[in-house]
Amino acid sequence: MDPITMAGITAVALNEGVKFLYEQAGEVLRNHRERRAATTALPPELFEASPEGQGLVADRATVAELEPELRLLRRDLAEYGQGVDLVDPRDSEVLALVDGLRRTLEAVYGAPIVFRGEPRPDAARVRGEVEVQEVRGYVAGVRARTAPAGDITGTVRADSVEEGGQAVGVDLRSDLA
Repeated sequence: MDPITMAGITAVALNEGVKFLYEQAGEVLRNHRERRAATTALPPELFEASPEGQGLVADRATVAELEPELRLLRRDLAEYGQGVDLVDPRDSEVLALVDGLRRTLEAVYGAPIVFRGEPRPDAARVRGEVEVQEVRGYVAGVRARTAPAGDITGTVRADSVEEGGQAVGVDLRSDLA
């Protein structure tokens, strides 16, 4: 999929959207440092409504995991995020950075962030987490016969895995019963 499909997105909306994403990345990082939850609402003039019209809340564990990427993407987009430079809708390198920041924030907020007018296919977001003390048999964060289009994240945290035990983040096999 192209990072950001420009059909239907005006240059003004793209530039204002980049500023918003840049600011949100900074807010997420500040709140993480201060051990506070980051929340936001997507500006309706720039983005499609968030699921059920609710504000988005950052997952602190995901922020901790993705902090290096957030910092790098934010740094790389600083001139655009601060309005010093304008995003050229034909600059695929900058659009890839914007899309990377958007996808990282989507992971942090656990919700899609779609520009108004952007033709983006509905993609499933599957996330499974298992936290156990001991694995004696089999445990998976996500187990499915087929992979839906979209993002799949499976996490298993275990204090120990016994001999013969299996701890699997994502298990996709057509032979599952």
